[in-house]
Amino acid sequence: MKTYQFKDLTIELLDEPTYNFGSSNNNFNYSKHYFGDNAIDYCSSKHGIKIYKDFQIIDSCIIIGSGGVTCIHQNSSLIDKEQFLVCCGDTIFCVSLSNLELKWKTKADQATCFKILQQREDYIVHGELQISKLDKNGKIRWEFGGEDIFVCIDSDEEFKIENDGILLTDLSKTKYKIDFDGNLIALNNMGS
Repeated sequence: MKTYQFKDLTIELLDEPTYNFGSSNNNFNYSKHYFGDNAIDYCSSKHGIKIYKDFQIIDSCIIIGSGGVTCIHQNSSLIDKEQFLVCCGDTIFCVSLSNLELKWKTKADQATCFKILQQREDYIVHGELQISKLDKNGKIRWEFGGEDIFVCIDSDEEFKIENDGILLTDLSKTKYKIDFDGNLIALNNMGS
């Protein structure tokens, strides 16, 4: 679970792996449901959002994604002004904080979206197969793929934003540096 404070609201984001859409046996029934592409038939991740004011729930929604499994961690979500962005499966969901209405959803990776970070007015998404940049409306501005997946078993160096670009390491230990327009600046194949 992850908790945010926004104005006089508390936003709670939690994994809901046992939630069943349409069931009356859920521990909590969310008022709104949002699905990624193919998530009704193949669901991999379910993340609940609850908004509290004065310790009372005032609204809730659940986002249900397909693709690879995601979990809640430090960089799997962010608040940007009046909107809340969450990685869920292969999709980034953006909901309004005023009423938890879905503003947009974008399939930002063919497998799994691990992290979303703000970069000026846009968002950088660390996916399993690619790195992508989304604008404020969820439109993909660019995508960058490597020789292997952007996952490192023995390191947390697979994705790092610096002042002049993004450092990436794939599973075969190839290191990349790209600029904020998705262009390759440097390549160092350490694995071969």
